[in-house]
Amino acid sequence: MKLWVVAVLALLLQACGGGSSAPDPNASGASCTVQAQRQSLRDYMNAQYYWYAQMPQPDESATSMDAYFQSMLFRPLDRYSFTETTAAHDQLFVAGRKVGYGYSLVFVDAAQTDMRVRYVEPQSPVARAGLLRGDMIVTIDGFTPQQIAQGALAIVDTVGVLRHFVVRSVSGQLHQIDVASEDFPLQPVATTATFDATRNGAPVKVGYIDYTQFVNYSFADLSTAFARFNNAGIGELILDLRYNGGGSVATSRDLASMIGGTQLAGQLFAYLRFNDKQSASTTQVRFNAADVPFAQPMPGGLQRLIVLTSGGTASASELLINGLKPFIDVVLIGDTTYGKPYGFVPRDDCGITYDAVNFESLNSLGVGNFTSGFAPTCAVPDDFTHQLGDAGEGRTHAALSYIATGQCPVAGTALGAPKLRVASPVFGETVRPQMFP
Repeated sequence: MKLWVVAVLALLLQACGGGSSAPDPNASGASCTVQAQRQSLRDYMNAQYYWYAQMPQPDESATSMDAYFQSMLFRPLDRYSFTETTAAHDQLFVAGRKVGYGYSLVFVDAAQTDMRVRYVEPQSPVARAGLLRGDMIVTIDGFTPQQIAQGALAIVDTVGVLRHFVVRSVSGQLHQIDVASEDFPLQPVATTATFDATRNGAPVKVGYIDYTQFVNYSFADLSTAFARFNNAGIGELILDLRYNGGGSVATSRDLASMIGGTQLAGQLFAYLRFNDKQSASTTQVRFNAADVPFAQPMPGGLQRLIVLTSGGTASASELLINGLKPFIDVVLIGDTTYGKPYGFVPRDDCGITYDAVNFESLNSLGVGNFTSGFAPTCAVPDDFTHQLGDAGEGRTHAALSYIATGQCPVAGTALGAPKLRVASPVFGETVRPQMFP
């Protein structure tokens, strides 16, 4: 088990008067033979997997440790647990970097013929090359959108691999982009803005923040953004979590504390319930105390939060929504969220990180089990004709309209209106929904 994860969990437990975290079965440094890895994993899952009592017998014919792990999961309820290389996990959640190009793609039509750039990492090589959200993919390395969807593009995890894009812009202009893969920094606080709007006929300042991953290295940028909101005197906040697949419980708590301010200091944000064998790890996570130095949008906090959501809004994003609901008005605009009320304490073994569900999250009212996701207050399709942070972008525009009128706007005609609860498959470079202490 990673020491940094243990340290975060220990801090949460200490702050809430809880016990110590459960012992790590891998701490003995067992050999990395297949037999030793399987025994270690079985011991771990029997002790710490949330659904250990419903866990099936592992498939001893499995040809990889990932397949062996997958055979032990409690299906169909557990659609969350997965494995990844420890190097990839550490690169994303510790170093805050990624090797690749920095884009993700999605079909915006039911026939799956129109593939668009969904998101571009701000500091990525494709961002510098001019690739934009909303660009239509004609080909990548000669492959059509249908071939890309079928996995024709190889996964790139080394630097210097050239990739050729042929795209058509929203305005209809055809152009080509050539980029090489890089090791680039991630920027979870991607875009911030302040809008002049109206509320009940009176002027009001509205803050906007596009936030893509709950990670501890984003805290400084979050604080800077909220200090600016505070200085601007915002009275409303639009938090764009449509592409935020989750991350850290502690960071979710920190952001919720910035939003709620001193009025919520010390209140119960979330309750993390582990299985009955690990009851000592079960703990309460409280909003930051009033003496903790963190920025707030208003001295007393906000009374309402507008969250832009999609089927990719998951885990720690949903934790924030659920944790704030008992205290302030939380309005969701977009699509129904992913539905992940569970989290992990990632465990490393022989270069593999196992993200097995360890705990369930509930809010101060005991509400959890939101496996079907949170339905939007206002259902609004994603809009690929505008950049995120643009007041004219469909969901942002709907949020500003809701602030002005207190009602959902009439359904718009934004490009690529999704019809299903779960978002269309995302292609390219994506992050799985996660939640860890």
